[in-house]
Amino acid sequence: MNKPQGIVITRTPFRISFFGGGSDLPHFFNQHRGAVIGAAIDKYVYVTLNSLDRFFEKRIRLSYSKLENVSEPEELEHSIVRSILQSHPCIDKDSFLDIHTFADLPASSGVGSSSSFTVGMLNALYALHGAYRTPEFLAKEAIQIEREKLQQAGGWQDQVFAAFGGFNKIVFANNNFTVEPICLSMEKKQAIEAACMMFFIGGLRSSAEVQQRAFGTPAKEQNKRLETLCQQVEEAFHILASTSYRTDEMIHHLGKLLHQAWEIKRSLSSHISNSHIDVLYNKALEAGALGGKLCGAGGGGFLLMIAPPEKRANIAHALADYKLLDIRFQEEGSKVIYSKSCDQQPFIPPILSPVLTRGAVA
Repeated sequence: MNKPQGIVITRTPFRISFFGGGSDLPHFFNQHRGAVIGAAIDKYVYVTLNSLDRFFEKRIRLSYSKLENVSEPEELEHSIVRSILQSHPCIDKDSFLDIHTFADLPASSGVGSSSSFTVGMLNALYALHGAYRTPEFLAKEAIQIEREKLQQAGGWQDQVFAAFGGFNKIVFANNNFTVEPICLSMEKKQAIEAACMMFFIGGLRSSAEVQQRAFGTPAKEQNKRLETLCQQVEEAFHILASTSYRTDEMIHHLGKLLHQAWEIKRSLSSHISNSHIDVLYNKALEAGALGGKLCGAGGGGFLLMIAPPEKRANIAHALADYKLLDIRFQEEGSKVIYSKSCDQQPFIPPILSPVLTRGAVA
């Protein structure tokens, strides 16, 4: 076996979800049909893999919010890295693997950071071995690792946006997904970017933690509300695709629709919002925002508001105690931004099959 040695750095975008969140859960879309509209943004997680000759007793060093030095993947505390390295037996006994990761935004803040890391880690590992994997392959393998192997609660949209990038409508059905890019003129794209105001309000909580808690409504009523959220995806798509609206009219309709969606989403569970979030949301509305939502499953992180340009200053003043983040949409998904290989003949490791098991997440 050739030793894959060299260094690879990947950059993988975070995402914001506008409409349809919750309908990307397999237990719903495998019985009905799920759909979301969202966008990758210009904030990223970076993964660096450096494979070297072994000089130390430990064979793996992993640096994130903590530092781990271990001899075998099974000894790692980081569940995603442990699972990936166990599934890709690519570490030669005479090699040392140095893994570093860092990000533009905090983890557990509602922008899909965990899935972006998983996709970026997979992309880096394949690139280290001279192998290319399509965005679809990366997304499906990330879903399999997070949702099936590790049994982390959550939907599928985060992995798809991380792998594909772009401003998309994603449809989920029959244990699969279809990515439908939304073609926006430069004028529309810039208008939506300018209308988005993201406030970091703290209260960090993982998506899996929120979604593991029972919904506060019976299953039948919950499904009806999720179906309504899916219908709003079609309404939003019509607004975005229409040529009859001026950009200010488009923003107005999107903002009002987002407010309706938030009212439905927060009614699904008492854990999605709280009194603190409600106060901030209402302050933003009173200052001129049209609508908004929490970026992730709920409980905290980034509060996204849509507002006309002339109201931005008022809203920023009303929420002056919180960090305002400007964002731009990102067309590219996970990509290798640096690679230097010492191998003459790249070795492609055995891979975890991207075929998904039906109904893996309940």
